[in-house]
Amino acid sequence: MNYLFKIKEEDISNAVINLIEIVNQNCWNNISPNLVFIVSNINEVKGDDFFIQRINRNRINKGKVVKNLIDMINYLNEFSNNIYDINLYIYKSTNHKTIIDVRYFLKSDLDSDYLKTVLDSPPMLHSKLVRPPYANDSEKFDVNWELGVIKHLWKMFWRKKSIKVKF
Repeated sequence: MNYLFKIKEEDISNAVINLIEIVNQNCWNNISPNLVFIVSNINEVKGDDFFIQRINRNRINKGKVVKNLIDMINYLNEFSNNIYDINLYIYKSTNHKTIIDVRYFLKSDLDSDYLKTVLDSPPMLHSKLVRPPYANDSEKFDVNWELGVIKHLWKMFWRKKSIKVKF
């Protein structure tokens, strides 16, 4: 039996609230309440490791057109039956605007055996924050670190230097 799944504004709004709470707990930045969205297929980003994927993702995201909440939900609902997982991340936050990257993973990209078990399941929805490699659990960090801000580059320089000294 194939169900018709619709992504609801309430569900996305709750996930956004959860994401902002996670950011407020872990990052020192103030998040702008002016929220816009970009939408990404998780598989559109190629790369052998996390660092290359991050660079490629940022390059792709720079060219994307931002959407408001309703337009983003309408876009996802065009193929919501084929969505397996939706993950919300902060792509970029400034004083005037916060861009949330809505990344989805399609059921059609799953292994055929596993696809049979989740075919009639609604999409999962998660709010996530990527922690920089140098941050410990108690240290707050810049939410924009993945964009290569200067403070991040400086901390990575010292982290690499300290790793070389230990070996």
